[in-house]
Amino acid sequence: MAEKPGLLVHKTVKCSSCGVENVLGSDSCEQCLHSLMQKGLPRPKDDDRFQHALMTAPVGKLLTGKDLLVCKPTDTVLKVVKVLQTENKSCVLVYDKKHLVGIVSLRDLLRKIAGKYDDLSKIKIAIAMTPSPEFVRAEDPIAYAVNKMAMGGFRHIPVLDQDGAPYSIISIKDVLGYLSRSGKPPKRD
Repeated sequence: MAEKPGLLVHKTVKCSSCGVENVLGSDSCEQCLHSLMQKGLPRPKDDDRFQHALMTAPVGKLLTGKDLLVCKPTDTVLKVVKVLQTENKSCVLVYDKKHLVGIVSLRDLLRKIAGKYDDLSKIKIAIAMTPSPEFVRAEDPIAYAVNKMAMGGFRHIPVLDQDGAPYSIISIKDVLGYLSRSGKPPKRD
């Protein structure tokens, strides 16, 4: 591909912390200020399937499409709790006009709602949600999702497409289940 005269083409590098594209050669990420100067980052050992799955498999390998619940910020806590119980789920995404605005887990409900309100049918879920949650894309490595969960101290992370529509919610349990299946050592003869 020939470059056009006078047109600067910048190569980019994706920040491993927040995923923002930065100009190649930058010292730090323009978005989150994490260093972009690391060299010789760990690579999976050729014979270690566990490491290989964690470091190279995309988040898309974890998607089932069965675990996605979405509510509005105006839905009541009572309604969301009933659906979570019926569906046996522990997390719901909060969308407003096709934009992710929050996430609510059972832990959020226990910490922010339990014992504080008498009538949950009058309390909006926006009170309990964690606003502006972190998210990953299906093509991101599983290690990237695990890093975001570990750094943020949460057990669920939404997986969104490029337009912000949800694919799924993955949990640390999903990651561990996948890794336990993928990380089995090769059978010996």
